[in-house]
Amino acid sequence: MLAQFLRFGLVGALATLLHMTIGVTLIGSGWETLSANVIAFFVAFLVSFLGHSGFSFPDHDMPMARALRRFLLVAVAGFAVNEMLLALLLWTGMVTQAIALVAATGCAALFSFTVSRNWAFRKAQPAAQVWRAS
Repeated sequence: MLAQFLRFGLVGALATLLHMTIGVTLIGSGWETLSANVIAFFVAFLVSFLGHSGFSFPDHDMPMARALRRFLLVAVAGFAVNEMLLALLLWTGMVTQAIALVAATGCAALFSFTVSRNWAFRKAQPAAQVWRAS
């Protein structure tokens, strides 16, 4: 599971780098910031989905369309977890802004990995073996 988590982190880091690169490039080309971010998010989301489907969780048995819908929900939920935890940590003032961001992002990544592994890209469970009385 550790190797799978590291693959998940690698794909996530690549998708994040791609998101930032596309967003900054589009903004630098004159795009409105919010529009650039939406385009960058969708490109990064597709790369993330393909990377997780083929590299992080290559042995899943989920049909691609279903996995794509599920992973979209995971991505949105992960973002919500990140934002809510970040807001809570900032509101309480218990930690610095940088620590709050790292903690919230780390928790969201763990959440996303767990839900992706156990739901969005669930591996097939072996069929129960039926024993016949002799």
